[in-house]
Amino acid sequence: MKVKVSKLTPHPLNLEIYDLSSIEDLMASITEMGLLQNLVIDQDNQVVSGNRRLEAIKRLGWTDVQCDRIEMSPDDAGSYLVHYNKQRVKTCRELLNEVNITLPRYKLGQGKRSDLTSVPQNKGYSARDKVAQDIGISSSQIGKLLFIEKQSPELIDLIDQGILTISQAYLQTRRWKKEEESREPRSRSRSFKESSSFLFYKKSSDTMLEIEDSDADLIFTSPPYWNKRKYTKNGGLGNERYPDDYVQNLTSHLDGCFRVLNETGSFFLNLGDTYQDGNLLNIPHRVILGLQDRGWMLRNTIIWSKTNPKPSSSKTNLTPTYEFIFHLVKELGYKYDQILAPLKHTTRSSHSPRHRNLSSGKSKPSPYIPRNGKNIGDFWTEEIVRSAVVNQFSTDSITEHPAPFPEDIVTIPLLQTTEQGDLVIDPFMGTGTTGKVANQYGRRFIGYDIQTY
Repeated sequence: MKVKVSKLTPHPLNLEIYDLSSIEDLMASITEMGLLQNLVIDQDNQVVSGNRRLEAIKRLGWTDVQCDRIEMSPDDAGSYLVHYNKQRVKTCRELLNEVNITLPRYKLGQGKRSDLTSVPQNKGYSARDKVAQDIGISSSQIGKLLFIEKQSPELIDLIDQGILTISQAYLQTRRWKKEEESREPRSRSRSFKESSSFLFYKKSSDTMLEIEDSDADLIFTSPPYWNKRKYTKNGGLGNERYPDDYVQNLTSHLDGCFRVLNETGSFFLNLGDTYQDGNLLNIPHRVILGLQDRGWMLRNTIIWSKTNPKPSSSKTNLTPTYEFIFHLVKELGYKYDQILAPLKHTTRSSHSPRHRNLSSGKSKPSPYIPRNGKNIGDFWTEEIVRSAVVNQFSTDSITEHPAPFPEDIVTIPLLQTTEQGDLVIDPFMGTGTTGKVANQYGRRFIGYDIQTY
């Protein structure tokens, strides 16, 4: 049936769910090909399906248009709208609008109209499963979108702009939520099992008076980064207003590390950078310059290349995929046991016969690849870490720390610069990764942190 365009109005619920986007492109298509699908209207001449087409033909000056009329009650409007727009290419915001319109109806025992489909309603499905069938996406995608909308609604627009995928936004939102939870008071804190080889002090490490001068053989730590997350409610390191204040506070704080580290010891410092108003501040290197002014010697700047970096919402710069690990010492006579990575085309199981145990035929256990290897470079990928270290252990934290680092990153420096029985210190202990690795390889450990995880 033909209806005058002047008598047609968009259904108000349709306007709540869907955007009128790309009208100019649709006008060009209609001009070239004509209207390929009739508008669907209700008994009140409200457009149930085809509001973009209605807007396009209005701009083109059409006076009448072919329509299909249906009878529907106000309670059924949501179901009809979702059904007739199932094939439409939708933004995530529109999908969420559909979910939020239809999901409550299923939870109340209502839902998909039996006259809109020949497929019988599946029993045993959850309300979300039924909505997923209606709108044409998976139930898991609906779950992710609802989680993002609740926790980080601003990311929905970034998905629709093509900056993030749904999975990237979901992972980012989970990280933010865990960071927020880690700052909340807990009734149960993780208790570290103290022993003669593992000591933990729940306090700041600015002085470390519990440790005598030159007692430590290795310090491996990752202090709070500047302006990345709120580590404490009352300011503190990492929450300074200005980056220069952070650099000054951190370098002063680490004076205690210089005191307790012996002349043959090593200090490995893991730091990441921060943007401010679009400007990458080079904070890690500012800190290192400050430490060199205080007497430290920088031996290596290690690039730790991450295999699963945080997604970036920027369209004007590359996604940051690495952090720095700085190797500092007090003087050149420090202990160092070279660790080798396999040569090209060499695998861990392909050692030459001279590396085998003749009685069992199996390779001798070793913390590194012996002889048949090359010096590790200062660019650490997952391949370098996994191939250089044989004995690896997985992290199984009871409570997640907002910024933990993997055990493998600790293992190589520990094996390079310490011996069994040596003392390892982490002045910003977090979940205790450094201590766990130290104990696994027969080293003693002392850790400091102002809270437990």
